Amino acid sequence: MTQTFEDASGGIERKAVAARRTQIMMCPFTNNTNRYIEIQKDLFRAIGYDVVPLSMKGLLQGGFIQLFNPNNILVFHWLELRPFKRKNGRTHLTIPGCLIFAFYCSLMSIGRAKVVYFQHDHAVHDTTGFIRRLSIRLIRFVRGLADFRVVHAPDCQARYDAEYLPHPLYWDVPGQASSTSKNDTGAPLFSLLGAIRPYKQILAVLDVWPAECNLYIAGLGSESYIATLNGIISQRSLRDAVRLDAKFLSDAEFAQGIANSDVLILPHAADSMLVSGAFFEAIGRVPLVISRSTPFMIWAANKFDNVLLFNSIDELPEIVRSVQQSWPDIARKLGNGLATDEFGWASCCRRYAQFFETVVGRGETVEKPAAK
Repeated sequence: MTQTFEDASGGIERKAVAARRTQIMMCPFTNNTNRYIEIQKDLFRAIGYDVVPLSMKGLLQGGFIQLFNPNNILVFHWLELRPFKRKNGRTHLTIPGCLIFAFYCSLMSIGRAKVVYFQHDHAVHDTTGFIRRLSIRLIRFVRGLADFRVVHAPDCQARYDAEYLPHPLYWDVPGQASSTSKNDTGAPLFSLLGAIRPYKQILAVLDVWPAECNLYIAGLGSESYIATLNGIISQRSLRDAVRLDAKFLSDAEFAQGIANSDVLILPHAADSMLVSGAFFEAIGRVPLVISRSTPFMIWAANKFDNVLLFNSIDELPEIVRSVQQSWPDIARKLGNGLATDEFGWASCCRRYAQFFETVVGRGETVEKPAAK
């Protein structure tokens, strides 16, 4: 009988401890095209938090009351994408998307749980004119609702009144399957991997790409944009040099594409994303990264000796030819061991735990500053 009582009291105590644990209510909770969300959930769990979905279904199943627990945390990623839908290569504003956006914003306003907004972009990708200006305003609006803002680009801390937290390396997370390394030491393979979208300036790269250098482009894109890229490949007689593999890349295929690459090209427009996810797939694994001179990449180039920058796309051919002429000697001189020091799993766990414990974990009421 005594043992039964002790078991029962222990069970009650465990339930009480579980009830006191901080919940991170996360939106979105799934992303079928980017492992980043799964990595974030694993990271939060690793540093001691319960992670649950912030969704209509979850709220109706009892999660609504958790919004009013000041010890809980709402974490948002890419909320500004909700009002928009991409179709036939163009981004449109939609009424259902606007309603979903308004719903989540209302949760930020009425709840007592603290709100953390991870800002990934300056503006929604591939938008122009009114739609682009609206997307910037929506990002500013969400920033104003959030109690705390996080960016993965150190240079954007002051601009967006945000805390810098490192973007985790995709290849350094627990349980990540290893890829087969490239063994040949011939001419380098230059790669451009990930979603094939206009903001990545791939068309501009093909306009100047030297025909004697091998380039592999892989990822999912719209039929019209793929047709445009194939047109310039044919027009410039680049079929022997450029391979365009227009398809969705699974996690394993993307990782293997990175492992097969000698040089990753990142020509992304500077006014769209804060950082490139492909960079965190590559740094520490690919011998060399050549990137447009965005603020984050300038910071990265000062930190890693295997990051080369160009300001104008016209500079790219000379850099590419120089790398090819010096290969593989140039690869042997490069070092990228610092990648795990800054972005590795252990480093991220330490930095995220410190942020959530000493800043977000405070119990006092937070006055929300005006959006910048």
